[in-house]
Amino acid sequence: MNTTIREALAGSRWSRGQDFMGKRLALLAIRLLVSVNLLYAAIFLKFAGAPGSVALFTQMSQEVHGLVSQPVFRLGSGVFETVVAVLLLIPKTARLGAGLVVVWMTPVILSHIFVLGYGWFFVDALMVMLLAVIYLLLTRRQPYWGEPAIPGG
Repeated sequence: MNTTIREALAGSRWSRGQDFMGKRLALLAIRLLVSVNLLYAAIFLKFAGAPGSVALFTQMSQEVHGLVSQPVFRLGSGVFETVVAVLLLIPKTARLGAGLVVVWMTPVILSHIFVLGYGWFFVDALMVMLLAVIYLLLTRRQPYWGEPAIPGG
């Protein structure tokens, strides 16, 4: 009988309920933080035409030799970020939204590394990407005991 209280409680209904509520709150917090961040960037920086945002997208437009104009670049990314933020706020589409955040933040981070430099926008992109990856990891489906990990396997 060398079990500790922690080990004894690990299988109890109380412990599982507490873990479940904690996980739900953490997932909700991540969804809200990422959504608010994306909506803030879209509404107050991109759609409003903040000088820093205009300068950033002008630089990006020049890097692609004017193939995409600054307003199209800036407003298009704002629309995409708004759609992704709404997907994150809806529980049934939150995983899709988090996946799109990871896909979206990859070129954003790379553009900061190779073109724009390291500033607050770069740190912000890293944090948003990290939170989206954490959300995806916490919400992945785990096979039940005895169930094959691969369907049909």
